[in-house]
Amino acid sequence: MEVCIIGAGDGGSTAAIQIRRLASDAQIDIFSKRVSLGCPPCEMPLVIGGAVATWEELIRGFRQNSFWEKRNVTLHLNTEVANIVREEKCIIADGKKYSYDKLILALGATPVMPAFPGLDGKNEFSLSTDMADGVALSSAVAQSNEAAVVGGGFIGLEIAAALEARGYSKVYLLVRRGILRSYLDEDVAEKVKDVLTQNEIELILPAKIENVATKGSKKCITLSDREVDVDFIFFGTGAKPNVELAQKAGLEIGKTGAIRANQFLQTSDPDIYAIGDCMENWDVVTDSKRRHQLAANAIRTGYIAGRNAASGNQLTYEGTVMPFVTKVFGHQIGAIGFTEREAQEKGLETVSVAVDTPRLRERFNGRPACYKLIADPKTKTLVGAQIVSEEIVSGTVDKLAVAIASRMPLAKLVQIDSCYSPHVQEDQFAVPLHRLIDKLG
Repeated sequence: MEVCIIGAGDGGSTAAIQIRRLASDAQIDIFSKRVSLGCPPCEMPLVIGGAVATWEELIRGFRQNSFWEKRNVTLHLNTEVANIVREEKCIIADGKKYSYDKLILALGATPVMPAFPGLDGKNEFSLSTDMADGVALSSAVAQSNEAAVVGGGFIGLEIAAALEARGYSKVYLLVRRGILRSYLDEDVAEKVKDVLTQNEIELILPAKIENVATKGSKKCITLSDREVDVDFIFFGTGAKPNVELAQKAGLEIGKTGAIRANQFLQTSDPDIYAIGDCMENWDVVTDSKRRHQLAANAIRTGYIAGRNAASGNQLTYEGTVMPFVTKVFGHQIGAIGFTEREAQEKGLETVSVAVDTPRLRERFNGRPACYKLIADPKTKTLVGAQIVSEEIVSGTVDKLAVAIASRMPLAKLVQIDSCYSPHVQEDQFAVPLHRLIDKLG
């Protein structure tokens, strides 16, 4: 069996690992146009902010060439795949042909740079899975003292926090529409705004950028009502799926602009799979198409596609409930499912509650949490949840993700056994859950 994987990120690597486990004699070739193995953009702010000392500490496990040598997987770095010849079941890379029985596209996504007038590429940065982007940004960070971060997504917030941790004299956060708008409603986002401003981030919202200019060693950003001069600009303004190679091969592209895939993650060619940021995802609640570009999703879809390619489509992908978590200035922010705004845009009737829980563990320095729960009043099931707390929220996010994915009735969810000790973090979502059930009647 011959398998080619285009893309050496977390998704492609996970797929290769599964294929090797199931098919010990398979010929596996991984192709990447990058000169070295990368890492998710979400890990790079750790180095930039100093929480992780060196870039080398991010190179571990399947991000090391030796990992693949031990598993007899051929890694082709600095090798760009120019074409997929479906009729011959081969790919063309650096003028050579490589045959495949199964092909997995882990093409990733490319950061979107806004089309502001005056952008010239000087002292303008973004992050992808290419560690070279992080190293370039880190070099600029070390030589600067003032910066502007454009974008209210999690990468923008994490970079802003990393710069503040480096002792920057000024960090501007320029946001056009809303903080973490894909994950939080405005009422919960207000909590995050407060955290940012309390930590001396100058938040400009809404920010209308009219022009960007290079003036000597400075970048000048002209807004509708003021000018901002900084040493560099970081753009955290989203990413678009890399689909050009798939389009060239005649594969079907979905309405979201990503590669269309079925429940087995096969593309319109049954011998070609698509995973991660380049694939068109869908949500569990309404089955509507969407993009969901996070490292955890790349790993999950890579696992499924790898095993299906090796063993004949035994696993189905059920979609996503869009689980999300990040940490900014000591506050963890988690979300699952739809915001109330998006649910209503999709035609769902919603009932919601937002609750600030008390400090039940105050004697052990416990911290309160803000919960927002969103339900469908017809089915009396959760369709979304949002949490902001200085406590760990990932366990609650995962628990509620399972509840949403399984369409668990609230009456059953409230009865799930939970562990308890005053010495450890308490899961306080029962408080808002009780109020939501009361509100639904």
